[in-house]
Amino acid sequence: MAFELQMLALVTFLLMLGWVPGFVCKCQTYGLGWMLSNRSTAGLPPLPEWGERAERAYDNLRANYPGFAVAVLLLALTGGFSLRTSLAAAVFVAARLVHMPAYTLGIVWLRVLSWTLGFAASLNLLVTAVLGLVKI
Repeated sequence: MAFELQMLALVTFLLMLGWVPGFVCKCQTYGLGWMLSNRSTAGLPPLPEWGERAERAYDNLRANYPGFAVAVLLLALTGGFSLRTSLAAAVFVAARLVHMPAYTLGIVWLRVLSWTLGFAASLNLLVTAVLGLVKI
């Protein structure tokens, strides 16, 4: 399996488990009974800050995942993998692995840096894929 596809699988795994920190916070704050209910928020206190940040970190991963996935799949379909695309895929995954805990822990400079690197890597992959499709 191509390295870029392995990175896609790893990010997909992260996406599938990214909800866990928010779930843990909600269980600690509202209890398991609330988690098993229809989850009415009327009269409940807000989540602790770290829980709110964990939710936003997961939302951010969900927002950034499709662009990366489409770029990798387009590259796979067109045979466009190269050393550069492997490096970009690795940077995206590393950035996302740093972004979620940095966001949850409230380390702003690391969150911004990791998001920027991940976005740039994903954009690089997508531009490479599109240029490969139009053969410029």
